[in-house]
Amino acid sequence: MEKVASNYNFSLMEALLEKIRFEQSDATLNKLKNELNKFFTKIKCKGVIYTNNTDKLFFGMRVYPVIDSSTVMDFLGDSKTKVFDYYFVELDSKLFDPVLNLDNRELTAILLHEVGHIVNDTETIDEVRKQIDMYMLKSDDAISFNTSKGYRELLAYALKDSVFKIGSIFSKIGNDEIVADSFVFACGYGPDLESGMVKITRSANYLNKSIDNRLITLAWVLRLKNEFGVRRIPAIKTLNKAKYLTASELEAKEINYASNILSRMNDPVNEAVVDGMKNRFSKKFNSFKLKGVRSIKADAYELNVRLRCAESEEDLLYIVRTLNTDIAILKDYLTEELTDDEREEALKALQYMYDLRENAAKKKEIRSRYTSLINVVYPDL
Repeated sequence: MEKVASNYNFSLMEALLEKIRFEQSDATLNKLKNELNKFFTKIKCKGVIYTNNTDKLFFGMRVYPVIDSSTVMDFLGDSKTKVFDYYFVELDSKLFDPVLNLDNRELTAILLHEVGHIVNDTETIDEVRKQIDMYMLKSDDAISFNTSKGYRELLAYALKDSVFKIGSIFSKIGNDEIVADSFVFACGYGPDLESGMVKITRSANYLNKSIDNRLITLAWVLRLKNEFGVRRIPAIKTLNKAKYLTASELEAKEINYASNILSRMNDPVNEAVVDGMKNRFSKKFNSFKLKGVRSIKADAYELNVRLRCAESEEDLLYIVRTLNTDIAILKDYLTEELTDDEREEALKALQYMYDLRENAAKKKEIRSRYTSLINVVYPDL
C-alpha cells in the first residue's frame, strides 16, 4: 500500500455516501466517482453503480479492475508487478439498510478498503500470479502464447474475479479472518472499518456462507484449457444459472460475457502470438528467433545458478515464472515444422526446464505453497 497524506479531507466522500442512502441519481454517483479519482490518482474509476438488491444475497460492494484479452497475458507472463488502469465500483443497496446501521464513516472506511486493494495493493494480483505459477508447476503445464482470444477473455474474467475476492473484505466475512488494513488506518478510518465489519458479520442473514474457495473460477478456467471438449457445455449451463443468482450487476455482466465466449469458442489454442505479447516479450522472442533453443538454454543455466542461491519464496517464484514463460515459448516452437535434430534439441531443453522447475518446488521456502494450490478443489461443472 502506498503512503497516505493524513490531512486529506474525506468529508465530501462521507456526504455523498449519506446522500446515496436516499437518492441514487447519476449525478450523485458521478460525484462519488470524481471524488475517488481526486484521492486515488494512479488508477481511474470509470463509474460507480448502485444496485437495488431486493431479493438476492448481500454482496456489499464490488470493485472490478478492467482487464481484457489484449492485456491479460501481460499479467500472467511478466515478472514485473502489474497494476490496473481502470476500475468500476458497485454498491449494494443492502449496505444502506437500517438493519445494518452502517454510519457514513464506516461506509467510507469500507469504500477506501475495497478501492485501495485494487489501486494501491500489489499483493492481491501478485498472489493470483503466484498461484498460477504454482499451478503450472504442479500440472506440468504452461499457458501458450498462441492462446485464442476467447480463452484470453476467459482468463481475464477469472483474473478479475480472483483479484476481487482475494482483496475484498466481503469474501472474508464469516470465515474467521481478521480485517486489518494499514492503508485505511493511515486514512484515519481504521476503527470504523473494524466496527463496520462487526455489524455486517453479526447480521448473519446477509452472509453467503458457501464454500470458501476464492480462486475457484481461476482454477476452473485453467483446467478448462486441457479439458475443453468435455467441460465446455456443462460450464455454459452453470454460468447461465450463476448469473441469475448474483445480485451484482457487474458480476452478472462478467458471467454473461464468459458464457457467450464459451458458446462461440471452438478451441482454446488456435491463434498466432498477438502483437501485445510480442511487444511485452520482444527481447525474449527476438533472442529466440536469432539464437533458437540456445537462448532458452542460456536462460535455464542462469536460472539453475539462481536456484542454488535462492533464499526466499520471491526468488523461487521468479525462477518458476521465468521457466513458465520459456516453457510456453518452447512448446509453441515444437508445434512448428522442425527437423529431427531441431525437435530433439528442443525436447531436451524442455525436459531440462521441467526438471529445474520441479527442483524449485522442492525447496522448503516454497513447499507449503506447492502443496496448497488452486487446483486442489475444482468447481463441479
